[in-house]
Amino acid sequence: MWRSLDSLLFTACALAVTACKQLPAIPLTTPKPLEVNLNMRLDIYQYRGDEPLDKEATKSAGEATQRLRNRMEEIQTLKNNQLVGEDHRGLLIIREVPAGDWGPQMKKAVTAENEDRMLLMRQKAKESNRPLHEIEAEQWRLRTQQANTGEWIEVPGAAPGSFQWKRAGAETTPPATPPATPTKPTP
Repeated sequence: MWRSLDSLLFTACALAVTACKQLPAIPLTTPKPLEVNLNMRLDIYQYRGDEPLDKEATKSAGEATQRLRNRMEEIQTLKNNQLVGEDHRGLLIIREVPAGDWGPQMKKAVTAENEDRMLLMRQKAKESNRPLHEIEAEQWRLRTQQANTGEWIEVPGAAPGSFQWKRAGAETTPPATPPATPTKPTP
């Protein structure tokens, strides 16, 4: 019995070897070298943590400009009452919060004003391919020179890079570099 199994196994192996010889040869090399076309693109983005991406995506510059115009009277009233001032970044700073319902309303108006101003400054920086801090400095100089007498503005301090609050008027020294636009004459 063992002999019949051995002979059967031997016959199966012989048939398998014979069958392998009859299979077609598969070449593992290519007649031509492979060509690889590789195109690369490198995009570099600078991320600033203070950019509210979701809000800016929905707001357009035209809408922001219109909102600034609509809010102009309210902001001027706050400036005239000396509750807010123009800082060295071209934004409004709350100097004093009034009591009652006017306090939260003022905070909401100042926050909305600063968001719209930043939106426009970022867009201008992107369009002119300049850093945001240059646009902020331009806006600060412009707003400082256009300030009415008695409004709070931030002016350069005694030490380089420092600032101090003063009221706009004849005794106020303007920022070191002149603005790009003509100034408003003071009465």
